[in-house]
Amino acid sequence: MDEAVFIIPVVFITPVLIVWVFQHFAAKKRLEAYKTIQVAIEKGQPVTPETMESMARLRSPIADLRWGIIFMAVAAGFASFATIVTFGHDSEGEDIRRALYGIASFPAFIGLAFLGLHFFANESKRR
Repeated sequence: MDEAVFIIPVVFITPVLIVWVFQHFAAKKRLEAYKTIQVAIEKGQPVTPETMESMARLRSPIADLRWGIIFMAVAAGFASFATIVTFGHDSEGEDIRRALYGIASFPAFIGLAFLGLHFFANESKRR
């Protein structure tokens, strides 16, 4: 059998599956937080605005910074891999290097977006 029969569906299904897994567990985490608040209200516990704010956030204030650093590291890994693999090759190696640099640009821009969110969103919260 031809390998392309398996590779093409995997290339398109894997990113969808990864996004679905992250969204599934994020929704599960939110549901648990809402259940906790519901149980506290049912038992007559006072729910302060600070408690509601901390439960609504569900993320660490530095989560965007962490994700930004991770995505930038992935991009740097792809870029260094492209440089190492194609070192000393001819024009075919140059095409491969350009393709891998292109792939590295996607996590780099996502990482830059997360870093921007961390610095600009948290700055507006401090004011």
